[in-house]
Formats: sequence, structure tokens, C-alpha cells
Amino acid sequence: MDIHQLRSWIFELYEPLENERQYIVYDEERGNLLIDAPPFSERALRLVRGAGPASLLVATNAARAADAGKYREALGLQVAAHADDADGIAGGPDLVLSDDELVRPDARAVRVHANGEGATVLLLRKAGGVLVCGDLDLASDAARALLPLSFSVVLSARWSPMWNAGKDNLLALQEELPKPRKQFGILLQAPWDRAYKGRLEDKLVPHDPIVPREVTAPREAAMGPETLVVASEARELVERPRRPIPAAPSAMATAPVQQSPKATNRPKSFAEDWAARGSPRPPTTIANPETDIQPPPPVVAPRSIGDRYRRLSVEELAGVPYVDYVWGGIDLSPDGSEVAFSWNRSGTFEIYSVPLDGERIFQLTDAKERSVWPRWSPDARQLAFLRDRGGDEQFDIWLVDRDGEHERNLTNEPGVMHRDIAWSPDGTKLVYTANSGGKAFGIQVIDLATGEKRAITDGSRDDMQPRWSPDGTLLVFWSRRETTRTNADLYVVASTGGETTRLETRDGKDGESTDPQWSPDGTRISFTTDTRGRHEIALASYAEREVRRVEHMTDSIHDEYGAVWRPDGRALAYLHNEDAAVSLRRVFAVSHADHAVSDIPGMHLSPDIGPNSDTTAFMFSSPSRPWDVFVTGERAIEARALTRSLPAAIDPATLVEPSHVRYPGADGEDVPALLFLPYAEALRGEKIPPAIINIHGGPTAQHHREWNVATQVFVNAGFVLLEPNPRGSTGYGKKWREANRGDWGGNDLEDTARGAAWLGDQKLADPARIGVYGGSYGGYLTLMSLSLRPDRFAAGVSVVGVVSWKTMAETTRGDLRDYLIREFGDPAKDAELYRERSPLTHASKIRAPLLILQGENDPRVPRSEAEQVVKALRDSGKPHEYHVYPGEGHGFRVTENRIDALRRALDWFDRYLRRA
Repeated sequence: MDIHQLRSWIFELYEPLENERQYIVYDEERGNLLIDAPPFSERALRLVRGAGPASLLVATNAARAADAGKYREALGLQVAAHADDADGIAGGPDLVLSDDELVRPDARAVRVHANGEGATVLLLRKAGGVLVCGDLDLASDAARALLPLSFSVVLSARWSPMWNAGKDNLLALQEELPKPRKQFGILLQAPWDRAYKGRLEDKLVPHDPIVPREVTAPREAAMGPETLVVASEARELVERPRRPIPAAPSAMATAPVQQSPKATNRPKSFAEDWAARGSPRPPTTIANPETDIQPPPPVVAPRSIGDRYRRLSVEELAGVPYVDYVWGGIDLSPDGSEVAFSWNRSGTFEIYSVPLDGERIFQLTDAKERSVWPRWSPDARQLAFLRDRGGDEQFDIWLVDRDGEHERNLTNEPGVMHRDIAWSPDGTKLVYTANSGGKAFGIQVIDLATGEKRAITDGSRDDMQPRWSPDGTLLVFWSRRETTRTNADLYVVASTGGETTRLETRDGKDGESTDPQWSPDGTRISFTTDTRGRHEIALASYAEREVRRVEHMTDSIHDEYGAVWRPDGRALAYLHNEDAAVSLRRVFAVSHADHAVSDIPGMHLSPDIGPNSDTTAFMFSSPSRPWDVFVTGERAIEARALTRSLPAAIDPATLVEPSHVRYPGADGEDVPALLFLPYAEALRGEKIPPAIINIHGGPTAQHHREWNVATQVFVNAGFVLLEPNPRGSTGYGKKWREANRGDWGGNDLEDTARGAAWLGDQKLADPARIGVYGGSYGGYLTLMSLSLRPDRFAAGVSVVGVVSWKTMAETTRGDLRDYLIREFGDPAKDAELYRERSPLTHASKIRAPLLILQGENDPRVPRSEAEQVVKALRDSGKPHEYHVYPGEGHGFRVTENRIDALRRALDWFDRYLRRA
């Protein structure tokens, strides 16, 4: 395969390499064979990686061997070279070639010599034979040695490919063929050519565009109300020229009898015979018959990938970096030239920027503390971002210049959490929310020149996501200020403070209006609402602090959210959540026409659109790809990655992609889940392997088709993984999301336990060897599962899990306490519910071994929660282990701590689900 053509024809990802053509022999079983390689660079490396995993590089001459060692180190492949070229390879070749040797069963290496110089050519066993000659000059004396070989295709690094008659071209270059004599002739048009003119014109027509039904309005053209037809077919049916009608013979007419023309087989043209049959035209496109569309059945049996499987260490997988997707996402610069993001490539999250054109990535901070939520100033000279200490989530607002040379702490308020930052249109102020003075999160504005802070709202309720109006005079935000605390509304307030006005966007119905965004002209506000039973995008026509009209943008049955405006105001990009996969789509504000911007299987997040209203940057992840930054455009064939977090040493094929399944849960409701089956090579000879239930946090959260390092560590080690989305999860509509309201640890626990039973019933896992793992609310359900379903689970790992709802309500942060009261109940009025649904109440029932992992500075689930259940287990002599990570909060942000935590978890499950 000519990868020069592959790049330009299929992917169009990179500019062509100058005057170079390199070739790859695709081999899915053994790995690709590279014949030479371009001079080593990041661009060339990405090109080779994009063509698939390679296992062998053949260097055809000494010059090409110079960079072979670098490719070996970067791609993990072997290098083959002739003995004469071996000295040029750092570390030497892995395979030393003789003058005539089989490199592979389908590839023969031949050495040619002349005038003291030599070169290696490869003869590939393809149809007719393919000769890859590298830099060899086919007109040289050395090339004469190729004449005895049989081949039809010649591929050269310096010549265009000769896809046929390659041997003849070589003979001609070696002057082994006689030169053809020049001949001259006069081409005359045959008399019957004109008779075929109509038929030729009928055949030589371009492919017609498919046009929508409203364009082909005539009923006879449309052939039905749901039909699409080609444009010229519609025109022919409507504007068909009238055929000549032959005149009837007249009895009175007297005319000389003409002799009939001589019979001939020559076909007549359309000008002579209107009834002549033309070549068949393509039929009009008609609607397919209606059928039920059923998704393909999920994969429910392990499959083999042969030699591509590799047992990966915890250090390899848990050490994989990723772009931060929790705190603020990414930000495209105002001129659309580069993207700012937070990445933990150095071990902790730091701020980076990457130009859209180019290959360099710039690290702007190096504080060894979590730095997230980057936002460009309107003049793109500096970035605002958030930074905390030791994972305590008490973020301050910082500024760093575009070159990363100077930083300053803008707020410097210990003990206060700042978030939701946004620049004013003139670049002189920042708006944010903060829980200053022990209050709820109120809106504040800070002047960058003077440092003066102004409170816009009083902090009596948590206010979220303040956004500046285009003229900078107003702020829109959302908050829960009604007596019904589950309702949320949009509010508008002057950017200098004053009266707050509620916008009526729910038409009196219960529900949420969140995530407001001003249109570029300030006349509309987009937001996310769930009043119709799902999260969806809506537009509110705004004027003088009133909403005149609310329009829903789509009519999908799936959850949709996260809309951002195009700068031209004509359309919005938004996220579409379907069966745990989140795609990026675009909907036009007036017509509501809707189409995909990027629908790579996986999860898209944080879209941002450039000033040309086309270039779109976003984040993307899949089960086999960590979170990375991507960019795409209307004319792009596919999205292009700006960062690459997965190391080249890890073959993505070794990582497992899930199936989306549903199994019967509590009350007969189907529970959606992601099922990860280990490859056959990972099972270690076990016919029915052990399994782990991985429970997400929240509970209003979801397991997506995204990078989950714990899941990949476990499934690579041979465990079946089930990631359930029990009631209370997002992504499956409002009813499912609210199904566990006031019932935490009730039916959502039963949904989880029945997932374990389903694995056993389906013979996917050994029902006696199923473990449970989870963090935050997932850690809570882990403790509840071991306490109240001890017959289902043989071991468990709880990471920063809740132990007692009573003490949790007394010690957690204010906004989380409000969430707890809203979704679960009032600790005073529902004290018995709090006690009965706390794992601490049932700790004596735990029989399975339990590993507890906790962050020392956790502001959400304080360390005191873990201490309570550890004491109960210690006093009752139950098997357990407990480990606290200094300098960590709710989850583990430092790479070495993340590696240690997953190593402990894997060893725990190996010990009690395999070796026990």
C-alpha cells in the first residue's frame, strides 16, 4: 500500500512528505511490514502509527538505516538490514539479511551491487509480483540484476508507482527493448459515428445529486410523499419535450412513390428515430420499505486476538496520562489558532496549549499541583485557570501569560472554592462563583487591574455557570431557588449587581433549566431542559428580562445537552447521549436541521467553535483511548487528534471494547450496562472466569464508552467487567434518573446485585467469584452490597465511599449537603432513613474481604467516613485492609498514587477471587 496515497486520498490528515514515497505491507496477523521510512519526525511517526501496528522495518540502504533505531524505540518493532548497512543502525539490526533471503513467507529480500555500492530490494508475493526498490535508480547498472526476476508492479521512493507493466518499464530503462518507430496517421470520423451521438450523450452524464422532496414537488416526480429523486430525473418528468406526431396520410395527396431505403443494421440516431431505444438510465431513488431496526446482538463470548494480546502491567495502564475532563474541559483561543487544556502528562495536571497547525505542545505551568479549567482572555494574551493544593478542591483563580513565563494568584482566599470562571467581553474582569464566608456559591466579579471583588448575588443559594451577555451588561446563570428544590431556573442580573430576575422557561412544569448560553447577538439564550422527560436543547427568545418564546431544537428520544453557539449565530453544537456513547452534533437555530459533527464511537465532550463558525475543537475518549483533544471542520474527512495520551508501546487492540447490554433489575425494569469480556488469551485457561462489578459515583452520573483505567486493568488481567447504570443514572431519560430519588441504597442496590446474578445465569462468570468495586457513591454501594447482599459478592474494594449519611451531612461541603437533602432526604425529618441506608449500620453483616482506599484531604467524603467502617471491621475481626493517600482528595490525581491504588485493588481481587 502506498501510504503517500493512503494519507492524501483517505485521511487527508497530514501534508505530504517532500519527494518521498514509503510503502507498508499490511499484515493483520504478523503486524505490518515497513519498507524504509521517512526521516524521523513526529509527523512521520504519527503517519506510520495511523496505518496500523508494525512489527518489522526493512532498511534498503545505509542512508535509510540511519533513523531505523529511532523507529524501533518509538514503535517497538524489529529492524532488518543487509550486513553492509548494519553499521549505520544504532544498536545494530535485529535481523541481518544475506544477499537473497526470505524476510517473511510473502516477502523476499534481494541485494544488488554495482560500482562498490549496494541496495536491497524486496519482491512481494502479490498478484503478478510487486518489486519495492526504494532509492535504487532503475536505469543504473545495479538494477540490471533485477532483470531475471518476475514482477509486474514497481514501487520506488523517487518515482511514481508503476502499477502495471513494471517489468517492461525496467527493460526499457535498461535499453533491453527496441524503441517503437514513430507512425503518423489521419483520424477520420466514420460516417456511422454521428448516428451514435445520441446514445453517447445519453451515457456520458454525471451522477445526479439527490435532492430533497420539497425541491421535487410534482407528484409524478416524487413518486410518493417520502421519496427522494435525482434532480435530472425530476426535470425530465416535468419538462419532457413533446415528441413529433407523424401526420396521417391523405387520400387526396398525390405524390411520387419513393423507393424505401435500403435495409441496414446500422442503428439510427435519436434525430432520425424518436422511438429508438436509449441506454438505460439509473432509476430514481425511492424510499426503502419500512422495517424494524434492531441493534446487533451484544458480544457474549470471549474472543481471541492471538499474538496481539499482551498482559499489561498496572504501571503501564495506570500511568497512561489523559486530558482533564472533570474540571472545565478545554478552551479554543479567540482567534481559533490554539487550544488550552489541562493534562497530567507530567504526573499532575498542568495547563498546556497546542496550536491547531503544527506539532508542538506547550506546557504553560509547572506547579506540581492540580491546575485546571483554562480560559483564554479576549485578546489571547493570557489564560485564567484554577489551582488547588493537595486535592482539597479549594481552588484559587490564577493568571498565566501566553508564554507561560509569569503567573499570579488573582483571588488568594484560603478555604474558599472558586469555580465557573468566565472573562468579560472587554477582558477587564472575570466572573466566577465562590463559597466565601461559609455561604453557598454566590456570583462574584473581580477587576483584574485593581483586584476589587464585587458580590453579584448574596450566596443564600448555590448559583451556577454565570455567563456574560455579548455587550457585558448582564449575567445569566441558573439556580435552585424555588420551594420545590428539585426545580432549577434561569436568572438574569446586571453585571454590576442589583435585582435578579427569574426567566420563565418551564411553562409552569416541574423540571430543570440549566447551562444557559447567550447567542452572539444577545437576543436568544440556549439552555438544557428536561420538562419533556429527557435532557434536550431549547432556545429562549429574550428581550428586556423576559422570555417571549421557547423552542425545543430536536425531537430525539435520547438525552442531549452541552450546547455552544456558532459565532455566526446560525447553529449550535451539542452532545447526544445514546446507549452510553456521546456524539457531537449540530442543529440550526431556525430550520432545526440536525446532523453529526463527529460521531466516532466513544464519548465527546467540551465542544468549542472557532471564529470561522466551522473549526470545532472538542475532547474525545473511548474504552481504548484516553481523553485527548481533537479538532474537526466541515470539510474534514475525520477528526484530527491534537494530543496523543496512549503510549505507542500499548497496542489499542489489546484494550477491550464493551457491548451495551440490558439485564432484568428490580421490579422487572431492564438495567442498561456495559459488558467487558476479556480476550481468550487473558483467561489463563479458565473456562468460566471471575468477574467484577464496577459501580459509578454520583449517583446522578453514568458509565460511558470512555477510558476507565480500572476497568482496563481488571479486564486485561482476565476478569469479566460489568459496568451497570442502575436507576438514578443519567443518560436514559428523566424517569430513570429520578427513579432512586429518596431511595438511595434501595432499588439501585438491587439493580447492582442482580447484575451479578445475571453474569452467573448467562455463564459469563463464576457466580461464586464475583467482586464489587466503586468510588464515591460507587464506594457506598460497594459497602452496601457486601453488607446486604453477602451471598452475591466474594470481595470488595471501596474508594472514598460514604459510610454514614448522618455524619456525611454534618461534615461535607455545603453544595453537596444541599444535593444530599434534595435527592435523598432531610437528615432531621428522615433520620431513620439515614440510619437504615448507611453501611455503618450493617457493617457487622460484611463477610467478604474488604479493601478501603481514602484520600487524606477529601472535601466531599471526609476521611472520618472511612475511619468509622474501619473501626467496625477491626473490632469485629473482619478481613480488611485500609490505606490513606496523603495529599489526595476525592480520587487520586497524582499518577504514582493512582498506580499504587490500582495495584492494591488488582492484588486484592487476585488474592480473593483467584487464589482463595
